[in-house]
Amino acid sequence: MVMEFPFKDAPNTACLVCKHVLNKEKPILYVSHDAEDGMWQFLCGEEHTEEDAKIVSLNSAYMLDKTVGQLADMPCGYYVERNRESKDWI
Repeated sequence: MVMEFPFKDAPNTACLVCKHVLNKEKPILYVSHDAEDGMWQFLCGEEHTEEDAKIVSLNSAYMLDKTVGQLADMPCGYYVERNRESKDWI
């Protein structure tokens, strides 16, 4: 069964992930959908430097953690977080 891509943005839409998430060192615990440019950010919830930011496709971020698909309808200007991977988004 092929799972449908849940986001309205195209799968190749650029988004930000931190290097900790990209390298699978830490889970995605913070997601924002920026108000100014509509960019998605998928982060581990820790402090980051500019060098920690990596640009990937929205589909790549989704493939790292498919639970972010639950957030596909999140409007621009909002963010959610959770304190561990197994918890619900708040």
